[in-house]
Amino acid sequence: MIERIRGYLKKLANILKKPEMTILPSNIAFNIILAIIPLLTIVVLIASYFDISIDLVSNLVSNVMPEAVADIIIDVISGKGFDKSIGLFNIVAFIVASNGTYAIINTSNTLYKIRKRDYLKDRISSIILLFIVIILFVFLLVVPIFGDGIIKLMTNAKLLSNYAKDAMVVFNIIKWPISLLIIYLNIKLIYTIAPSKNIKSEETTYGATFTTIGWLLATVIFKFYISHFARYDIIYGNLASIIIMMVWMYFLSYIFVLGMAINVSRKEEQELIEEQNRLEQERLALLELKKAKKAKKEEAKKEKKTEKNKKAKKTKEPKESEEGSAI
Repeated sequence: MIERIRGYLKKLANILKKPEMTILPSNIAFNIILAIIPLLTIVVLIASYFDISIDLVSNLVSNVMPEAVADIIIDVISGKGFDKSIGLFNIVAFIVASNGTYAIINTSNTLYKIRKRDYLKDRISSIILLFIVIILFVFLLVVPIFGDGIIKLMTNAKLLSNYAKDAMVVFNIIKWPISLLIIYLNIKLIYTIAPSKNIKSEETTYGATFTTIGWLLATVIFKFYISHFARYDIIYGNLASIIIMMVWMYFLSYIFVLGMAINVSRKEEQELIEEQNRLEQERLALLELKKAKKAKKEEAKKEKKTEKNKKAKKTKEPKESEEGSAI
């Protein structure tokens, strides 16, 4: 067990040493920062179609993000009402937001060493990934609404009103695991779809698990650090909130790329094992072939010897008969 843990830590250290780990997280973080406001604009627009309050989006942002980051985003999404008739703005927002997911595709292609890339296909994939991210946000909004709706129905129903408080306690316990499960499944899906080659879903399990847990821990630790220790406002003044958002986004991007690198490392290891097994099978097959050839040669030798003995016996018998008649 200890050797296995050491092996995993050694692999992780080798992954961290890769040059891609110093470049790719910054690339994703930059594009996601540019895309996050348009993305949330689209989410709020979709929420308005389903009569979901902007306050719920604000609460989600406050719960998930560090306070300084949440303040910036909430100011943007709640500052003005979203006009559904502004079609051009929504299209531009969608294109800008897709640049963030396009950066994820480029990152995955770099890590998987995919050289042949189709720009149009990758752009279509980035739009599909953007829909997945939007669905993720919508699901995170729907979970509390769905739970609250059920509890309201239980409260209104006379037979079930006594169980409403217990249901609220249970819901508050399970809503975060459900949210984490939704995040995990979406990350797994992104890891599977993003590369420009076929990746099996089971090959992304370790990376998706690492990223989900890593995001949770990184956000909790970063929130605590910002609240109790860091004083970015002393150095950056009014820009402190933006700097905090950039640092937080870089941490999340780094964990995301690291999770993807873990998937790549495991795939390479699996391919190496498969290659070694194939070579071993070929070696054994060659060995069997050599043995068969050797056995065939020995069999041919035996047959030749037997044939030779038969001929010698035949030539010996007439001589013996001639000697007998002479006597």
